[in-house]
Amino acid sequence: MVARVTRVLALCVMPVVLLVSACVQAPGTPPERGLVYGDLFGVAITTDPVATSVASASYYLRSPGALTARPALAAQVVAQYEFAALELEGLRFVGVNPLSQILMRQGRAELRAILGVRPDAPPEAVIRSLVAAAGALARQDRAAAEAAIAPTVFVKPPAEVLVLLDDMPAAVQAGRAAAFAEAQLNRPDGSHRRFHF
Repeated sequence: MVARVTRVLALCVMPVVLLVSACVQAPGTPPERGLVYGDLFGVAITTDPVATSVASASYYLRSPGALTARPALAAQVVAQYEFAALELEGLRFVGVNPLSQILMRQGRAELRAILGVRPDAPPEAVIRSLVAAAGALARQDRAAAEAAIAPTVFVKPPAEVLVLLDDMPAAVQAGRAAAFAEAQLNRPDGSHRRFHF
């Protein structure tokens, strides 16, 4: 019975994905948490974190000026992109068009080059650093944001990275990659739920 209710609710809320494509997590939130919309009988209803990350990256990286003078948001969106690129390589997404993974990897390389992230930096370390910086910037704590830009992750000095986040350069390849991945995840015949119960 619970499984049936879950399937019905998943179908009912699926169209909402189109409404949240421009949404992003609060800066400083780990991408794997997705977005929380409420609860059902005490059980949290959250978006799929990968779909949320892809949608956020697709919208913001393809919207000129959307990240200008919004460094906390820029850091969060790049963290979400890193998270999505990593997760799409997992077994859960073996049925997704493999071009999605290829393009997301290329877009990740573009974003890393823009912000001065080491090419060989572990994605988890990049995500942690960016999320910490995003949270600090949201609190207007520049010192903490600079401290979050770890030299083991970034080759550029912290102050330079924060300047780039404040005036985020265009990442055309990453934006297109996220848009392609979003389209694949939203295919009518896809089996990837956008909400978790």
